[in-house]
Amino acid sequence: MMKKILWFPTVTLICAITLSIFNLPGNSQTQTLTSTANIRYVPPSTQEKPGEPRGRRRGGGSRGPCKQYETLTALVPITKTETKEAVWGQSTSANPTFWFFVPEKLTPKVPIEFVIQDDADNYLYQTKFNPSETPSGIVSLAVKPKVPLQAGKSYHWTFSIYCDGAKPSASVYVRGTIKQVALNPTLQKQLQEMKTPLARAAFFAENGIWYDSLTTLGEQIQNSKRKDPEIASAWTELLKQANLNNSASSAIVPCCTPK
Repeated sequence: MMKKILWFPTVTLICAITLSIFNLPGNSQTQTLTSTANIRYVPPSTQEKPGEPRGRRRGGGSRGPCKQYETLTALVPITKTETKEAVWGQSTSANPTFWFFVPEKLTPKVPIEFVIQDDADNYLYQTKFNPSETPSGIVSLAVKPKVPLQAGKSYHWTFSIYCDGAKPSASVYVRGTIKQVALNPTLQKQLQEMKTPLARAAFFAENGIWYDSLTTLGEQIQNSKRKDPEIASAWTELLKQANLNNSASSAIVPCCTPK
């Protein structure tokens, strides 16, 4: 009887040491292996251009019927340069998708407008339309500029909600900059090896390509019949990393298709 009592704690101690040495996963470790640990946005270094606008990520204070939209938010990071902070991000897509948090429902009586301009203020894309009845939440806008966006160049965009039909000049708006980039052959090969949307989103985030990372996750959420907890977790985590916590828990709602 005495030998059995001594033998049991000895074996237990050996097992504990073995687990410690080889780092075998226990319950506490598996709980931390979530998708949030697999996506990390690395802001790219950017060279500041003289006269480049800072942008506006949040709609700001308004009066009258526009007040309900004052927390309109562009889902774009604030990128720091030497002298300022700018609403700025990168994309590899010739037809990028833009994402916005709309705090109040949209109706056909509330026109919205989206434009893209180059450095010379030429309009590369412009649309203004009356959306269908849309609840508050996160909306996406896929665009196809009439002139393809060129790698290495920056473009300025503005998203406006004309909340007072009697005053066409009245609006709440957000604006920012998108820089078009091209992947080098090494990165292109790495991207081709990414087999899942989550892996591709993490790849774009790690390489500072904000718009493509967010869109990869957002489109997966939109198009999937079943909610994927890993995709949803990565979406929330990515927004939080850009200090967009207030929008992270908002639902993606169907909108907006220009007519």
